[in-house]
Order: sequence, then structure tokens, then C-alpha cells
Amino acid sequence: MSVFGWFNRKGRWVAPRVFTSLSMFGGGEIDLRDARFASQEIRIRAFALWGYTEVIVPDDVEVEVKGFGVFGAFGRDAVRSERGAPRIVISGLALFGGVGTRAKAAPKEPFGRN
Repeated sequence: MSVFGWFNRKGRWVAPRVFTSLSMFGGGEIDLRDARFASQEIRIRAFALWGYTEVIVPDDVEVEVKGFGVFGAFGRDAVRSERGAPRIVISGLALFGGVGTRAKAAPKEPFGRN
């Protein structure tokens, strides 16, 4: 959650079945590329009220976006179909703000790490 500030959730973490974020007069980033999923399908509920949230998903998962914008925008750039892959459902509301979605390859391990 961010109110007049910024949040981020990235790196190695366990993404729960349902993750809810709120950006009010601020912003945030939810990066799922290094996350382990708690189940085959996870739900991201993003609410941006006069703020902005970006959801970054791995490029090898199925993504469905159900959110909408009211005097704002709810991006659908990450929508993709990968049958049998883990599924991410992104929903929520962008009110005078925005929720961006995009697919991106997982970061490479730094040299020398296993």
C-alpha cells in the first residue's frame, strides 16, 4: 500500500493466492518474475486512486486482465495465453490513476551465482 508514497514487491518472494494493492496519491510496483506462486492460479487486485501501480509478470505464464479505469487507465499489455502454465488474473480499479501491466523475461542470475 502507498499513500503519498511508493511501494514495491519484487525479488524472491512467495506470491499468495490473492494479493491486494492500493496506491492512493502514490505509486507501486508488483514484480512477479522472481516470485514463487502459492498456487497454480494467483489473483492480483490492484486499486489505483489518483496513483499508479505497475504489475510485471513473467513472459511464460497465462495472464488475464479484468480491471477497468474510470477517468484513468487499466493496461492490458500483459495479456497472454500459455496453456498449462501458471495463471495470473489481474483485476481492480484505476480511478483518476492507472494500473499498467506488462510481460517481461525473468532477470538473469548475476555471474557466479547458482
